[in-house]
Amino acid sequence: MNTPLTAIRLRSKAWAAAVLAGGMLAVAPGAWLAAPVAQAHDSVIGGSIETDEVVEALPDVITLEFSGIPQEGFNTIAVSNVDTGEVLFSAEPSLDGRNLSIEVPEGTEAGPGQYQVGFSITSSDGHATRGAVPFSIAGGEEAGAGAASSEDATAGGSTDTAADSPGETEASSTDDGLQGPVKWIAAAGGVLALIAVAAVMIAKRRTLGEGQ
Repeated sequence: MNTPLTAIRLRSKAWAAAVLAGGMLAVAPGAWLAAPVAQAHDSVIGGSIETDEVVEALPDVITLEFSGIPQEGFNTIAVSNVDTGEVLFSAEPSLDGRNLSIEVPEGTEAGPGQYQVGFSITSSDGHATRGAVPFSIAGGEEAGAGAASSEDATAGGSTDTAADSPGETEASSTDDGLQGPVKWIAAAGGVLALIAVAAVMIAKRRTLGEGQ
């Protein structure tokens, strides 16, 4: 026979079980989402050639540093020309902690252009990981120097032309200097002519007055 106290105890147990089940459901999705983060593949974080770096020539040894320690075996590094698609060389790198290194074969020719260091490794989590580090080899410096020389020559020609301009300016200034006195003399001559005409007219009037 169920008493009121027994009914209360049964309800309390049912409520506790429901709360526990709800807590487990709430925690489970968080654990599910966190799992892939712990198993992230290794990625390149440094090395002898940085992403989008410009170098003068290929180094003797190319090293890639990863975020984790790659597993040995099934690792390959290759250098290819992005412009032509040609693979210059590829080989299995040596492993030293998080670093994978490969020696550049002697006689490898790599002129100016766009290149990449491609890799295929087994990450520390056991998954195959592929990627590439793009870089470029510098070139065309002589052409740039020639263009700079041409610009300097053009600038020099402009300077010479500008140097001739002051002479022309001086000539113009001299002409203006000569024209100034001439104008003053002409003006003075005009005034004297007017005075002479006035004097003649006054003399005539006096002569006519005396005759009357």
